[in-house]
Amino acid sequence: MAGVEVWSGDGGWGLEVRAACLQDTDFTTRCEAGERHLQREGWTVPLVTPSNASISSGGPRSGIALTAVNPRTGRVIFNKVTFLSLAFERHTPSSKSIHHRLTHIGCASLPQVFPLGQYWAHWADLEWHLQHVAPGRVVVLAIAVSGAVGLRHAAVRLAALGSLFAFHLPPTAHWTWVFIKGGRTLSETVTLHSRGTHHAHLLLPLSSLPYPPFSEPRWHYCATHGVMGGLCDEHDPDPLPPPKPAPVARQAALAHVPIIVTAGARHQYLYYTLTTLLAAPGALHHNVLVVLGDAPPSTTSLLHLLGLNFTTVAVSGRDNEKLFRYYRAVFRLLERSFPDAPAAILLDEDVEVSPDFFSFFSQTLWLLHADPSLYCINAYSATGFSGIAHDARTLQRGSVQVEWGYAVSLDFVRDVNTKWPNELPENDTLFYDEWIFRHGGRGRECVFPEMSRTKHFGVGVNTDAWSTEIYFLNKPVMRRPHVALQNVAGMVSGPWQRRFSASLASATPLTGNPCGENFVPRINISTNFVFFYKQVRKPDGQPDWSNFYFAAKCLNAWGVSAQGLHQHVLTVRPSLHTTLFLVGTPFSPHGHLCPPHVTPWQYATLTSSEDQILIDRIRHLEIGEFHVANLNVTTDYLAHLLIQPRLQRQASDGRRRAFT
Repeated sequence: MAGVEVWSGDGGWGLEVRAACLQDTDFTTRCEAGERHLQREGWTVPLVTPSNASISSGGPRSGIALTAVNPRTGRVIFNKVTFLSLAFERHTPSSKSIHHRLTHIGCASLPQVFPLGQYWAHWADLEWHLQHVAPGRVVVLAIAVSGAVGLRHAAVRLAALGSLFAFHLPPTAHWTWVFIKGGRTLSETVTLHSRGTHHAHLLLPLSSLPYPPFSEPRWHYCATHGVMGGLCDEHDPDPLPPPKPAPVARQAALAHVPIIVTAGARHQYLYYTLTTLLAAPGALHHNVLVVLGDAPPSTTSLLHLLGLNFTTVAVSGRDNEKLFRYYRAVFRLLERSFPDAPAAILLDEDVEVSPDFFSFFSQTLWLLHADPSLYCINAYSATGFSGIAHDARTLQRGSVQVEWGYAVSLDFVRDVNTKWPNELPENDTLFYDEWIFRHGGRGRECVFPEMSRTKHFGVGVNTDAWSTEIYFLNKPVMRRPHVALQNVAGMVSGPWQRRFSASLASATPLTGNPCGENFVPRINISTNFVFFYKQVRKPDGQPDWSNFYFAAKCLNAWGVSAQGLHQHVLTVRPSLHTTLFLVGTPFSPHGHLCPPHVTPWQYATLTSSEDQILIDRIRHLEIGEFHVANLNVTTDYLAHLLIQPRLQRQASDGRRRAFT
């Protein structure tokens, strides 16, 4: 056995796993005096209570700590703090307010800890990690300061794993839970409204089962690394090396195309990304090159297990400055290593790819050389959000950055490298993809699918938790392979522009409130609609996007920038049979199509009732039914709830005895 102490309180959280303990013949337990190892995890915040704490940057950090322990050795093999608490101010949007807003107050990040948010999205990251803990591993969860408000849907997974309290934790709860994944609870404790600290002590029974009789390197790796999914599942392990997938119809188009996976220290994410990538039909394993920045031995050891090629580039700096230099090094490496490649596909370490990923690129890569007005092919859809992406066969093109899973030609790589500065001017952007868009794209466009072929699932330096939840968590992704794309040749500039202009010219104008019910008519035949909104040029020469923001938000489209638009026209698909164009008038070159009898829509002209409809619609799309759970949970309520199953069993036993 191993001695375990886990604590949860206002001051943070902590975990100690002590050396093995022995059980005597009389079943009393003693721990050896000369402990062979003692592991301490966790952190303590400055002595301050929530009532007078500042929850702004630098104040106490709140959340749920997830730790995985090797069941044979008692050693900690994974630890991550998931910040899940919420501090917010709710602003009731006044009539004609430019933004329906929530003020999010973030927590400062800790070294070696993802800079996670509070209420939004991070329940999904916690769920992801729980899902990828291998069966049989010991899991320790503890609330630090406060962490139950943002638990949300993750409570469903926790309850399915055996937690008694996960559904009933009020915002003030302090909670610890130690359990075996797929097995039983070892300890679960909770204090509902205490401002102190509580400790749980237990003896962890260590497993004496031998490691599976598979290849030794894998299980040596799994003995010291957690949350690796099927790699370390002893009952149903992923095959090593990964099997070669079936080819796609146009496999020859991928033969000389390198697949660059950019990666670092997040080997848990990387393994999942590589698993989906290498299993996708058309994947050529020898074409994959993982380019590492700051990568620990855990990442390189994983790549050795998978039998993949990898290399390392030098990086320096912090956060986005570091990422900017890293991607510059990746592009320079790409130019040196693959000078004769027709194109390259680039993918980050936290992106899940569709089974149709390589089929999509095999049908579209040739466009990079056929059309000089294009600079990239994105597998990620710039406009295909929930409710407005329906046809996996359809392609779009627009002014957009390289996104999660993209292809560029080597000519483009060489051109960008001549412009990429060693030191960035202060007035420029540090976001590498935005910089490529500004200085490499030079007004050119990208082709992307209506339904995305990738999903960004990770949490990192630039993750905005609110936007992640609103736009990305539920983004439709194509889940089947070998989709034959429609009219790929028609994406070349000339044919595309003629078809696009003709569709706009023949589209039926819509008027009224874009947030109103049945704004877009429900029909069963293919129909194009167009909605003209007021868009003027500001004194600095840029378009005024305020009306576009509200019109796009009403349709659950991306409305905070011009990403994905073609000539200042946004194309969305409210249904399989319906295409809707949003045209800024008079700024867009297509603004002249607005009929004389149609007045371009302006948010400022809404009546009070129309404004309320718009605000209610945006509130529903952004935050849904915002609800803080378990505010009124009491000890008596919880005790009564937990005793019910026992009383029911006793009553059932009594009825059985009476019947007998």
